Amino acid sequence: MSGAAFLRIKKLKGVSIIKVAARHNRRAIQAEIGASGSIDPTRSHLNETLAGPSTADEVARLAKDLTAAADVTKPRKDAVMGIEIVFGLPPAHNIDDKAYFSDCTDWAGAYFGGVQNILSADIHRDEAAPHCHILILPLIDGRMNGSDMIGGKQKLTAMQTKFHQDVASRYGLRKAPARLNSAAKLAASAAVIKELRKSGDKALQSAAWPNIRAGIENDPRPFLLSMGIEVTTPKKKLKSMASIFTGTGKGSQKETNL
Repeated sequence: MSGAAFLRIKKLKGVSIIKVAARHNRRAIQAEIGASGSIDPTRSHLNETLAGPSTADEVARLAKDLTAAADVTKPRKDAVMGIEIVFGLPPAHNIDDKAYFSDCTDWAGAYFGGVQNILSADIHRDEAAPHCHILILPLIDGRMNGSDMIGGKQKLTAMQTKFHQDVASRYGLRKAPARLNSAAKLAASAAVIKELRKSGDKALQSAAWPNIRAGIENDPRPFLLSMGIEVTTPKKKLKSMASIFTGTGKGSQKETNL
């Protein structure tokens, strides 16, 4: 096995959000590069574009042209203008990442309304773990329908399951861990922070570290996957038969001694 598959999805809102996302994906934001950011510029030449125009401006223009062609000229202020999906692999993997991310791109296009909705797909190999950003235009039947395409927790869980069945499992990847209980979340967040300290990660010196740490403690699963960390979930201690029969019970079932 090569570890667990990683999939993160988010809604993109705002008039210029597609251009902002594309500029990150095409490495056009200089503040993100080098000592002050998470990007290693000496490895940026290893990045690869799988789909979409060659520049961030052209990606944004493509989104604008497609929406205009569908007569979507004045979307609501809170409209979802794009969907960004990030597919990732653990740092120590033995997978042909181009083949894997190409299959991820094809799957995303089919799942979100067709290949024509893919604005761009970019593999990043200049950060801690290889991953692929895919920008999707949520245009279905002439309407921008991003919120419904993503849906709630139940739909997202079904999407994760389908992706694992259709793509990740074929590469020997495990399914991403389900929601963690309190004990497992505590152990997982501690493992992530320990690994960051062990490696001297620059995030520890960042002004944003308190927010990063809060994100880790709130949901350590994406960090576990992107850093290739495996944590054994603490098992709930089972009660003995004696303690069950002699226990006082809980809540309204608790007996009152007369």
